Amino acid sequence: MILRRMLGALTASVRRVASGVRQWQVWSVEGPLRDYLILVPLLSVAVVGIEAAGTTWQVKQELIFAALIACGATAVEATRTVKEPQGAVARDLQSVWYLAIAIVLPPFYAFAAPVPLTIYKIFRTRPAILHRRVFSNATISLAYGGVSLLFHRLPDSVAGSHPGTQNHALTWTAAVVVCGILGWAINHALLVAAIKLSDRGRPVRELIGSRESITCDSIELSMAVSVALVVAINPALMALALPSVIMQRRYLMRVQLVTHARIDADTGLLNSPTWQREATAELLRALRSRTPLALAVIDIDHFKDVHETAGKVVHDQLLRDVAAMVKDQLEGHDLIGRFNGDEFVVLLPSTGGDEARKISERLRDRIAGEPIAIESGTQAGYVFRLTVSIGVAVLNESRRALAELIGAADTALVQAKSTGWNKVCVLPDDHGEAGDALGEIEA
Repeated sequence: MILRRMLGALTASVRRVASGVRQWQVWSVEGPLRDYLILVPLLSVAVVGIEAAGTTWQVKQELIFAALIACGATAVEATRTVKEPQGAVARDLQSVWYLAIAIVLPPFYAFAAPVPLTIYKIFRTRPAILHRRVFSNATISLAYGGVSLLFHRLPDSVAGSHPGTQNHALTWTAAVVVCGILGWAINHALLVAAIKLSDRGRPVRELIGSRESITCDSIELSMAVSVALVVAINPALMALALPSVIMQRRYLMRVQLVTHARIDADTGLLNSPTWQREATAELLRALRSRTPLALAVIDIDHFKDVHETAGKVVHDQLLRDVAAMVKDQLEGHDLIGRFNGDEFVVLLPSTGGDEARKISERLRDRIAGEPIAIESGTQAGYVFRLTVSIGVAVLNESRRALAELIGAADTALVQAKSTGWNKVCVLPDDHGEAGDALGEIEA
């Protein structure tokens, strides 16, 4: 009777666990992406088990591991109330502690380190999609566990458990730098693969990272190498490194908030308020220095029809791709913004009418000549060819305010549309009102 009750209780528990597993959000993900999101964490768990079986346990190593995990948790706790922009990639600087663990402790600890910190984050930070958090921390486990295996297989003359002195200190530090870069590369590659599986049409160049993100990664790597060096010399010194990591984390969060507030999330260009504020400052500089300045308003031809016929997902991808082409073609011009929904606006400092016309014509030809393939969703396999109409106005005596310059460019844009699409129209320098003197360039 007792055995039957125990079996009944065990069966009920298994059913509850199975029911909970079936409700995981990861099962709602379709295709190869779901398999990938499951395979990577399972691989991480398997490697942790294998390394645990081959690790010789030492109390000193366990204490160092616990102390480094405590530092990571303290850094999370110290910044968890600071607001982060929604949808942005969080820079929690946890790789600082992961790299130190990978260098000074056996590989098992590097593979296992994300587990306690992930559990801590789940309970102490803002809610996140569970399978995404598990996946991202599995990539960290594989990345820094892998570099730990590499580092501990290097000869003592190059690396070893301590940095040593003179030339050995330099080779040791160089080995740590290489391992830090390799850990970042493995982690980033695993994440990029997941993003590409979820959005096959997203350009790889966009996923590699901007100049700002690479700069932040370099700063994080520098801090990680420094902490690894300090801990390798004497683990007690990690207490001195913790405040610096927390302060740097707060600084990066603030920079991220400021950047996020300036950027339009759908296109990656400046949002309208930021563009108008920075364009006004540039216009005032042009007035003071008496240098030329031009403004172009870009509108995608018949783009509302795309939304109605192909749907919002395709509409948003095409908008993003056109914005990327505008940014790429106008490289070096920072004042490019999203304006009035599907319009883009560009301020061209030190640019007169003729040069602005040439720049706009090259941009129009680039967009018209580059098909955009849809690689996901119900429209997968379709290729869209879009064109743009561009209105250009230049700064002169009758247009000395930003609103006047925008109004003139809009007038030129209306003329481009009314006389046929895929055109560039420039309002001449000496013409303050709309009229027949508009210069046109046909497709």
